[in-house]
Amino acid sequence: MNPYRESLYLTQADWHGYDSAETALAKHQTRAPYYAWFTKGWLPHDKSAMVLDLGCGSGQFLWFLRERGYRNCSGVDLDARQVELGRQLGLDCQAADILTALHELKKRCDLIAVFDVLEHLRKDELHEVMTLISKRLEPGGGRLLLSVPNAESPSGPAVLYGDLTHEAAFTWGSICELCYCHGLTIKAFRDPFPAPVTSLRWVYRLVALTARRIEAARLRVLGLSAPRFWSYNLWAYAEKQ
Repeated sequence: MNPYRESLYLTQADWHGYDSAETALAKHQTRAPYYAWFTKGWLPHDKSAMVLDLGCGSGQFLWFLRERGYRNCSGVDLDARQVELGRQLGLDCQAADILTALHELKKRCDLIAVFDVLEHLRKDELHEVMTLISKRLEPGGGRLLLSVPNAESPSGPAVLYGDLTHEAAFTWGSICELCYCHGLTIKAFRDPFPAPVTSLRWVYRLVALTARRIEAARLRVLGLSAPRFWSYNLWAYAEKQ
């Protein structure tokens, strides 16, 4: 195992300045409109759906789901301090590594979220984690939501090498392959940045999309392929066959 993975991810609360439940709550409230955009149209309609968040941190996605009425949400994370902050906010968090959590899980889930996690795994670990995720999803519609570094993005190398614990970045094609190998079908991708969470950011997104089209045309003139998705992270929604 990459020794820096333990050094960094057992102490994320300190690294990101989560010194209290109040600090965590403020960050959760800031993130909420972004999660609403990133997952738009991807969440189960049934608010009693069983949801598991792998790498939940202090519960930012769990808090977002609870605020929208989802009642059966839980998460796991390596950092016991972050988990404790989530618990102080009334969230169902446990300190565990994701492989242990998946092995011990007794129920099937309607949705499993894996945000900014898969890039930290070696290929052998990735295969084991994805195999277990597929087994723990409800057949015929269980949902996987994931976020990974986008290798096609102009910022791809900076994102990949900007974290000592990153093992990989992904493209839309490799994500399709990954899901296919584990009995999952990609239903949608989302190019998340800039997220139009305010009126000003809607304008920013329109400007950014226009600039990307111009840059894509320039690249084609040079005989190069333009990215299908430009954001530094790539979001995807898949379902179990």
